[in-house]
Amino acid sequence: MNRLFNASTDVLDRAIVQNGVVTNPSATLPRAQGADINWSSANQRYIEDGSFTRLKNIALGYTLTGDAFKSYFSKARFYISGQNLITITNYSGLDPEIARADGNANSAGIDLGRYPQPKSVIFGIDVTF
Repeated sequence: MNRLFNASTDVLDRAIVQNGVVTNPSATLPRAQGADINWSSANQRYIEDGSFTRLKNIALGYTLTGDAFKSYFSKARFYISGQNLITITNYSGLDPEIARADGNANSAGIDLGRYPQPKSVIFGIDVTF
């Protein structure tokens, strides 16, 4: 929680400090702060299994040819394709395929809350006259 936005609901179980005293000692997360004080040092608190299986790309098509359509077109292909349709994982973040975009070698494998990869579905018709 080095930022005060886009946090998961897990932060509701964070330590709450009032007048220098932790009011909920059974909390599982450190207190919320507007600085990187809680995660700037390497520790095992936030390590989790990031394994996943993803249906990344798939395409399905059918081509019509024959004499029945010859007066209109010589060939027509109908198709549908999809990207990132299914991801199977126990990872609690938005996307288990973490991207390192800051160029810092020390942050490799750290989920910085990047947007997940978008899902897309495309329908199409390819007609040859």
